[in-house]
Amino acid sequence: MQTATPRTQTAAPAAKNGTPTNRSPLNGRPADGKTWAGRHAPARAQAGRAPAHRAKPRPDAPKPEAEILFQKFFQSVGPRTYAAQVKRAGNGNHFLVLIEGKRDEATGEVRKTRLFLFSEDFGKFFQMLHETAKFIREHPVPDDVKEKRAKFWAKKNGQR
Repeated sequence: MQTATPRTQTAAPAAKNGTPTNRSPLNGRPADGKTWAGRHAPARAQAGRAPAHRAKPRPDAPKPEAEILFQKFFQSVGPRTYAAQVKRAGNGNHFLVLIEGKRDEATGEVRKTRLFLFSEDFGKFFQMLHETAKFIREHPVPDDVKEKRAKFWAKKNGQR
């Protein structure tokens, strides 16, 4: 039976042109122990545990908030607010967040519903919206229904 010899980190390996790199020879990570994303590597592996580079992220560790690149919202006639945000994920990918916020009149609490749409689906999603908008323009809500809804919201907003 062979015994495994412990692997130790040696000097940084040389690149093809002979200059040293900052990569560890063991796992391709930076030799300083940080990941390429700039976060610190997980704690070193202890006896009986998986190596640190295979450790799962801690579920209680907060993820950094995605950067908001664009944001637009409007207040509905009723108790709803609609918003659209374009954000940048940690990997650089863009995604769209559509939000509906509705205030509960009894508790005053705002309940939010979110839809996340990632960049690989933007084309098909916006094509679907375009076709939906075209249908709505070609088949508008009848005038009697519009009048009924306008009266309803005028009465409802007048009671506040």
